[in-house]
Amino acid sequence: MTGQWALLEVRGFGEMFAGTWIEGDDHDEIARLLGADPERAVACGLGEAMREYEPFAFREAVWLGAHAPGWTHAITIAGPRLRTDLLGGRRFVQVVWDAGGLGVHDLYYSDGVTAGQHSPVRIADPGWPFHEYADGLVPSGRNLADVFTAGVSATATGSLGLWLENWLVLAGRVSGRLMDEQYLDATRRLYDIPL
Repeated sequence: MTGQWALLEVRGFGEMFAGTWIEGDDHDEIARLLGADPERAVACGLGEAMREYEPFAFREAVWLGAHAPGWTHAITIAGPRLRTDLLGGRRFVQVVWDAGGLGVHDLYYSDGVTAGQHSPVRIADPGWPFHEYADGLVPSGRNLADVFTAGVSATATGSLGLWLENWLVLAGRVSGRLMDEQYLDATRRLYDIPL
């Protein structure tokens, strides 16, 4: 099985990836919560959506659609990560990779009641809302070399690679589906989100 990050990296997300798995099947309703106009959304594949790829742009576009029964997936194509405070009590997990910054961010999440962030080094800790989905995911591994150099882009290797893959797997477990080629080759809709 190909790793979750490998599927995304080969599609051009090496510089920045922000994926938000959101509870709910009504994609247009979720888009409206985020401030988008569903009437202006464009149906397209990920390859076509990636023509708009512009991390941290002064505009925001998300490729949003069905993920698994009861869940929607929004992948940021342009702009910053999605504002999750607009999701109104829905469960969500958000995974962020920023090669020009920290690399792997804490996991942003909500269990529908409480929203928070969780450090990848504490993935196995009991007591956080999605602990049950972390079985077998470890915060560190033997012989992982971590090299951080100021001014050099982060790479998803060593602990950063482990943490990123952990968050992507956890998101798949929470939402009921891991990403695969078929999933990433599907047609979804590209929405412009006002900043």
